[in-house]
Amino acid sequence: MKKKSIFSAILILTLIGLWVGSGYFGDDSENIDVTENDTKVNDFIVKYIESNASDFTDIFKIIGKTEADSIVELSMQTNGKVENIYFKKGQNVKKGQTICALETQNKYELLEAARANLNDTKSKYESQLKLAQKSFVSENSLNSLEASYEKAKADYRNAELNKEYLNVKAPIDGIINDINIEVGELATNGEICAVLMDSDPIIVKGNVSEKNISKLNTDAPAKVQLIGGTVLEGKINYISSIADPDTRTFTVEVAIDNPNNQIKVGTTAEIFVSNQIKNSHLIPSSILSLSDDGNIGIKIISKENVVEFIEVKVSNLNNEGAYVTDLPPTIRVITVGQDFVTSGDIVNAVQDVTG
Repeated sequence: MKKKSIFSAILILTLIGLWVGSGYFGDDSENIDVTENDTKVNDFIVKYIESNASDFTDIFKIIGKTEADSIVELSMQTNGKVENIYFKKGQNVKKGQTICALETQNKYELLEAARANLNDTKSKYESQLKLAQKSFVSENSLNSLEASYEKAKADYRNAELNKEYLNVKAPIDGIINDINIEVGELATNGEICAVLMDSDPIIVKGNVSEKNISKLNTDAPAKVQLIGGTVLEGKINYISSIADPDTRTFTVEVAIDNPNNQIKVGTTAEIFVSNQIKNSHLIPSSILSLSDDGNIGIKIISKENVVEFIEVKVSNLNNEGAYVTDLPPTIRVITVGQDFVTSGDIVNAVQDVTG
């Protein structure tokens, strides 16, 4: 009886084994796995924001400093004793006004002698030229008189310049920034008499990185905030074409009116340039991603909640986010969960109220 019970138990276990190995359970298990996988894709929750394209004004800031529009060193053009200095440091001068003057010495006498010699040689040359036309004067004699006449003109011009060189005049309107000589001093040719500065308009110069230089254009309006808080209007009048080899930055200059030289040279200033971005979407920069081809894009969802990767053009980046273009007017952008879905996935979409 005991052997019969053992035999029955073995038979039952064998039948159960055959039933399991028949694949019946395997088919149900496979169906369950597929259902679970499909549910995982369809039930995955992502958050999105609905973005509408609009025009944005991005304010770009450049740290700079004020500089003079031009600084000119005025040099003596002849030797002589300084007779007079007509201006002091800090005074305004007009173009053509004399700043430094040398003693005349014999410059005026030399000019008068040169003028008299020029008139004499001119008269002789013109007289002989008329005779030469009638063949009364040889060609060699006429050539000699012509050479004397040309030399007399050159001597007169030199004497005239030497007289002019006695006075050092301002080539532009400006301010006397420095006086380098004193009355009674013996000045030499090439010595600096004064330094003249023109600071109207005044230039605000700053440096812009290679990433941002494309945002700026010459003649674009700009605002400048001075160290004291005053804000003035100006325009970009220069953008360098070559980057600094060490910093990879480009020099940008903004010119602003400076009547009466109220703005001082060498002070800190901030340049603000408005950049108009048309038909752009402002999105969090953290959701930008790369495609397998290395192109920048974002993941959006359609009305049917199908995930799609679309390439974008980033027009600007700032603290608010990324301005992207080349997109439809209205899009639903995935903000949470984009790293766990791919194009073609069907997801459950919940609007991101924090986005």
